[in-house]
Amino acid sequence: MDEIIGTEGKTVYPIIFPVNYSNMGSINCYIYQNGNEYTLIDAGIKGEEFEQFFYRKLSDYSIEIKKINRIILTHFHEDHTGLVNKLAKDYSIPVYASQIAITRLKCEGDYLQKKLTFYQELYNQYGVMEYAIERLAKMENTLHNKEKVILLPTIKRLEEGQQIGGLQIIAVPGHSPDSIGFWDKENGWLFAGDFLLASGMTNALIDHDEAGEVIKPLMQYIESIKKVKSFSIQYVFAGHEAVFQNLDEVIEKSLSKMEYKLQKLVKKIREGHHSARAIGEAIYGPRFAKHFIFIISEIIGLTLLAQERGIVERHWQDGQWIFQLKES
Repeated sequence: MDEIIGTEGKTVYPIIFPVNYSNMGSINCYIYQNGNEYTLIDAGIKGEEFEQFFYRKLSDYSIEIKKINRIILTHFHEDHTGLVNKLAKDYSIPVYASQIAITRLKCEGDYLQKKLTFYQELYNQYGVMEYAIERLAKMENTLHNKEKVILLPTIKRLEEGQQIGGLQIIAVPGHSPDSIGFWDKENGWLFAGDFLLASGMTNALIDHDEAGEVIKPLMQYIESIKKVKSFSIQYVFAGHEAVFQNLDEVIEKSLSKMEYKLQKLVKKIREGHHSARAIGEAIYGPRFAKHFIFIISEIIGLTLLAQERGIVERHWQDGQWIFQLKES
């Protein structure tokens, strides 16, 4: 059984589902008990194996499913929402998320078309369309079959500063624009989703805002880290990997890793790799194609950060963005 962490009147029951098909290590959700209230934080992945694991953990913890008062989601990614439709339907458990997440989870309005158009234009502008064919095809399929991915229950909106079930909502964009954390101020417990991981820097994924404009994820990530450092935090309950206590060390590791990646990108530009594709292939070789979604997000995010810092400038050339070091 995973370690139960508790103080008088409050307890965290981890549901840590090991996975070996990615570098995530595990997919995590948590039951947070505050007195007689039980909150499920995130809801894992779809599939019978996880579902059986989830119910087995509840049995191990002697928690009846009907005791769960609510489901709250850290962000919209599908490895955090897997059981939402089933739990909401079978047990009438209310669901909560940020407004940015709700738009994505409910596929509101023209969200899916806007998403497809955004990535088509983005990948074209950065000269990586041949790597993006499979992803764009999946997006187009989702657009025409959204009933397979949409969350069905009404989702109630969470806002920064709001209290729910004994937890305070904190906006922590960076991994995704909708990422929120849940903070138990009394105990210094932070449920961080994918914003903070024990191994260091998380993926800061390229996404768009409500106007369809590109978001600068690494700038958001840095600001979110600054915010979290001002809170008193003893335990971080992450969406993947281990629960950890050494937040300062993890933050330092994350920022150092980001600076290392930035310097490597600058080095490749200096060596004559001026397109996003050339930079990605020079740094990652065959892994650029294999892990395209994550690596191109990293490359674009780093170029945006380098531009913000006045290190790199970009120019439109032959139908794509080209990067050069800025003359001092």
